[in-house]
Amino acid sequence: MVRKPGKMYRNLAKKAYTRREYMGGVPGSKIVQFEMGNLSQEFPTEIDLVVEETCQIRHSALEACRISINRKLLKDVGRMNFHFKVRVFPHHVLRENKQATGAGADRVSEGMRLAFGKAVGTAARVDAGQEVFTVFTTPQYLDKVKAAMRNGAHKLPSPSHLRVHTIKVSGRIIAAPKIAGDRAAETPKPVAEVEAAAEPVAKGAEAGKGAHKGAETKGAEPAKGAKGAEAAKGAEAGKGAKPTKGGKAH
Repeated sequence: MVRKPGKMYRNLAKKAYTRREYMGGVPGSKIVQFEMGNLSQEFPTEIDLVVEETCQIRHSALEACRISINRKLLKDVGRMNFHFKVRVFPHHVLRENKQATGAGADRVSEGMRLAFGKAVGTAARVDAGQEVFTVFTTPQYLDKVKAAMRNGAHKLPSPSHLRVHTIKVSGRIIAAPKIAGDRAAETPKPVAEVEAAAEPVAKGAEAGKGAHKGAETKGAEPAKGAKGAEAAKGAEAGKGAKPTKGGKAH
């Protein structure tokens, strides 16, 4: 069966069909993950993608929009500098009265019109003014995040706009470390900090050299003392020597 256009499932015509325990063969959701980026850090800026009309968004459209936004964020912002979140889930099960297509199909599928149908997919029901996607980041990446979300919003069945506001974080904002594949470069340290960090190391090396020289000079003193002791013993021996017979003592 050919997949029908999204305009056939966009409007909220009937009650929600969500009791999966009473139905079988519901296709799985195509949404791979609901949170991406840096999940361990808090960011002070929040950007929401808000739909302007009440509608149903199929899981395939949500996944296409998620992929588009996430890839652009990874390329322009870097994985450690944002937290991307999908705010809706496709609970509603879509039904379709499948009929044969092609040559002679009018003879084969002459069944009831507007029949109950079989499950063909899932969709998320959203109200006007509801947030569908949210990105948390820092103010320096605001323009790039807004461009990425505008790029992905074209895949949704409703017109939308962005809502930006600042939130209060509970802890201190830690600068994200640089990892492989991250386009955001680290900010270099000031030269004064580098020199201040190098001074203690240089002083410690000079102190070590001075201690080594002092040990060498102290070790040489006993040798000089030994020579002096031998000379003193020789002088005492000369003083106490007796004169030989027939001679005078000098």
